[in-house]
Amino acid sequence: ADGRCEVTLAGTVRENCIWLPRLGFEFSLENSDDAFRYYGRGETENYCDMKQHAKVGLYDSTADKEYVPYIMPQEHGNHIATKLLEIKNGLTFMAEGTMEFNVSHYTANMLMKANHWDELKKADFTNIRIDYKNSGVGSNSCGPELLEKYRLSEKEIRFAFYIR
Repeated sequence: ADGRCEVTLAGTVRENCIWLPRLGFEFSLENSDDAFRYYGRGETENYCDMKQHAKVGLYDSTADKEYVPYIMPQEHGNHIATKLLEIKNGLTFMAEGTMEFNVSHYTANMLMKANHWDELKKADFTNIRIDYKNSGVGSNSCGPELLEKYRLSEKEIRFAFYIR
């Protein structure tokens, strides 16, 4: 009646399944305006194992501000403990509990295919990711293995958010 759409994810992960890097949903919006406001941890990117610097509050940003030009392109701009994300074009995402999100001009696939930041070409859309959770950023690629407490290894998952 109020125009909102509920998105629910409920499931059981197999016992022998490895931990997941991320679990969530991706949406693409026309790139008319990528400005947004959110209530969560900010104002720079943060993850479950990299959050002490990020205070919970109400922040304004854009996909360009969220981009981090890592030498080797990778995901960027994640925000945890988020309850509300308002895209300037009018879409609003609200979590039943909390959610993680990312707003970017690049999809995960685009970032994976580029070997250097100068190989990236901005998409003609804005990519929005609404996640249940992300594992921490440690990957054992250039440092220690990710600690178990920062891994998304839950076996029973229930996640709900609303789009209006």
